[in-house]
Parts: sequence; structure tokens; C-alpha cells
Amino acid sequence: MTRSQIQVAVVELLSITVGRPIAPSESVTRDSEPSWDSLKHIELILMLEEHFGVRFSEEEIPALRNSNEIIDIIEERSAT
Repeated sequence: MTRSQIQVAVVELLSITVGRPIAPSESVTRDSEPSWDSLKHIELILMLEEHFGVRFSEEEIPALRNSNEIIDIIEERSAT
């Protein structure tokens, strides 16, 4: 899967999570999105794990605080 494909899918899942359209080039952070609370964060993590077939560790979950970090880690995992 290419970075571009990962980005499109992450943006789509984030849009569902925060309840608004997100542009593919937009960088979204937990701090900038009031609706991205702890419950929505877990929801997003579960959707990402299901969609990409990856698992995040307990240490990684709270560290995934913006769209670029999410894309980076999924791209890294997809390459292995």
C-alpha cells in the first residue's frame, strides 16, 4: 500500500471519527479537534487496526496524536 493510499484511508476514518470532512492535505491533531476525545480516540484506533490489519501497543495508542503520526506508523508497518 502506498503512502497516498494510506493517507486517503486515514483521512476517511478520521472524518468519520471527528464528524466532519477532512481534506487529504490537512493535518489534524487531537488538540485541534474538540470532538476527538478519549472515547473517539479508541474508536479511531479500533477502526485503523481493523482497516489496515495492524495492532497498536498500549504505549503507542496515546502517542498517536495527529494524522501524520498515524500515517507514518501505518506506512512503516505496511513496509514490513
